Amino acid sequence: MNIRQISINLSKNMNRFIVLNILMLIATWAIFLYFSKYEQKEVLAGILLAGLGLIISNFTIAKTLKRKMEKIIKHSLDQVETQLYFDELTSVYNRKAGMNRLNEEIARARRSGKPICVAILDIDNFKIINDTYGHLVGDRVLRHVALQIKNSLRTCDIVARYGGEEFLIILPDTDEINAIMALDRVKMNVAKKPIRVGREYLYITVSIGVKEISYNEHPLSSIDKADKALYQAKKNGKNKIEVFLNYAHNKN
Repeated sequence: MNIRQISINLSKNMNRFIVLNILMLIATWAIFLYFSKYEQKEVLAGILLAGLGLIISNFTIAKTLKRKMEKIIKHSLDQVETQLYFDELTSVYNRKAGMNRLNEEIARARRSGKPICVAILDIDNFKIINDTYGHLVGDRVLRHVALQIKNSLRTCDIVARYGGEEFLIILPDTDEINAIMALDRVKMNVAKKPIRVGREYLYITVSIGVKEISYNEHPLSSIDKADKALYQAKKNGKNKIEVFLNYAHNKN
């Protein structure tokens, strides 16, 4: 049973607890009134008022506990969701979640008949950055690049850390030409916004390979082709965007 189902069951049990307490108290008063003498009506009235106060108090406590429980469970669910779906360092999707989203978007593109593109982005000279400035600066670079990617794209576009210094970018409802324009914006924004390291500014560049996905091809095949285009971008001098189809045609 997953955590979300557990929370639903706990909430249901709390509701049952509230209702059961009210019914038990009402039943107790009804039985007591039925078997009590008429002359004791003042005493019974006092008991009734006390019982009413007990009902209200019990109900209030139960509702308060329920709200606190739901708040704790929601916080726990958010934490679990973050750990399951998002990369801890960069706050974008992790590889598994990114692949799941890619499968979903490809299926949606098939139904709608709209284009979809996938891209692999790699930070240029990342090993040199780590070796020169240390891994803490390398982590800052990863976070900075992830932020620039997200800020440069639409809210419907999907970004995932694919591995190391590589990011997977999914562009729904986007053909090859518009994908190049969007990714060029990403590339320029990364290049023109350095991060400060001590007294110097560290300028970063990225290389990108992009592929417009065919509806009948496997997602991993599309990524592999985008990765081949990325390799060509690196070979051509880095800080470039290459499209797989152009690369394939040139190779032939």
